[in-house]
Amino acid sequence: MTERRVAAAWVPAVILAAAFLALTLGAKAPAPGGKSPLQDDEIVALLRDYLRIDTSNPPGNELKAARFFKEWFDREGIPSEIFEFAPGRADLVARLKGNGTKRPLLLANHMDVVNVERPYWSVDPFAGIQKDGFLYGRGALDMKSTGLLEAAAMVNVKRSGGGLSRDLIFLATADEEVGALGAQWVVDQRPDLVKDAEFMLNEGGVIDEVDGKARSYDVGVTEKCPMWVKITARGRPGHGSQPFARDNAVLALLRSLERLSRYDTPMQVIPAADAYFKARAAAQPAGRAEKYRNVREALKDPEFRSSLEADPLLNAILRNTIAITMLQGAPQTNIIPTAAEARVDIRLLPGQDPAAFLAEIKKVVEEPGVTVETVGTYVPATASPVESDLMRAIERARARHHPDTVLAPTILTGWTESALMRPLGIQAYGFEPYVLDESEQNRAHGNDERISVDNVVRGARIMEEVVRDVSR
Repeated sequence: MTERRVAAAWVPAVILAAAFLALTLGAKAPAPGGKSPLQDDEIVALLRDYLRIDTSNPPGNELKAARFFKEWFDREGIPSEIFEFAPGRADLVARLKGNGTKRPLLLANHMDVVNVERPYWSVDPFAGIQKDGFLYGRGALDMKSTGLLEAAAMVNVKRSGGGLSRDLIFLATADEEVGALGAQWVVDQRPDLVKDAEFMLNEGGVIDEVDGKARSYDVGVTEKCPMWVKITARGRPGHGSQPFARDNAVLALLRSLERLSRYDTPMQVIPAADAYFKARAAAQPAGRAEKYRNVREALKDPEFRSSLEADPLLNAILRNTIAITMLQGAPQTNIIPTAAEARVDIRLLPGQDPAAFLAEIKKVVEEPGVTVETVGTYVPATASPVESDLMRAIERARARHHPDTVLAPTILTGWTESALMRPLGIQAYGFEPYVLDESEQNRAHGNDERISVDNVVRGARIMEEVVRDVSR
């Protein structure tokens, strides 16, 4: 098609079908009359090419990346279309037909990446550098690797002759890192492109590694809702050499922020959090394992509660969080400003009412001359079922590749475009098939972002297995 301009609670036993899947999903031989599947070195080379496309957002320029995918799909005979919804900003949709006995599987990813601080990188972030067993580049983790592997899975299905029960829909969007304009455009203007999908596979959880050992397949079944807030204090302006005792915008702001910093939101165990702790219980020492199995009751134990509060991830999946992230006052040192401002990043648990929480924050920071307003609120997330055909397909892949791990449904503390797709009736899950410890995960959005070649190669196999399995 042509380019167009437009205006963890569930951990079942190993499934007996593993033997069949090992034979049918891992083959590298060509199908009769078909092309050989993509080889490991081809996938690595394609990812290096993709990483060389600078889609830093702002400004984005995702049209270049959309053309990369379209040219590839054209070579493979997979119908695709580019939708340029603003100059240089584009989404791409491709669809590979199945036999239609099941609803489609949506393979979703975003093409934009966050900006880089080049002085702090040891390599060119857009050169597709491969060294010491790693591929370096902005987007190597978030999330060009996953987008490339989703496309590779679709290509290999096409090369093998198809025969799946579902259509495969590939959706690559623009602007996820800033305003989700690309995904929102699909939802608002062309929901027909995706709304018939039963499942969506998107960014989210990974294969978590602790002390050099894979421990869990973390699959995001829901996520927290960001609410960004601006707190503004106003006072009497003047010269810095003649300060006012009380009528000072900066001091008023500091008093409000001090109260906000001491405000503890209540801990809540929503169903997805309960599922996560139950799934992880088996990996805990005996005494702690029992607390994980009944975390609601265990939170009454002050010592256990404190241990969860000390862990940034566990704390975040159990409560609404508040992070003071930006401060602004006078333009220079010798000015007492008329106004001082703070920006606050609030993340709400699924099911929370943003308006009610904002009213709560206003009470906490109440101070003469201080106002509170939102500067951005995303669609609150709903949850996908922890038991589904897609979850079972991921479980079977886990059992084959890492049988000593567990499957752990989890709450993503960040926001993804899955939140926009679930209201269309799509069961959306976040899973990226890479074994990563905390230090490697933290390279996303950081300096020297990278992914190991081993993760790319193994991840490609797991991705294709899951796609084929859920579409049998």
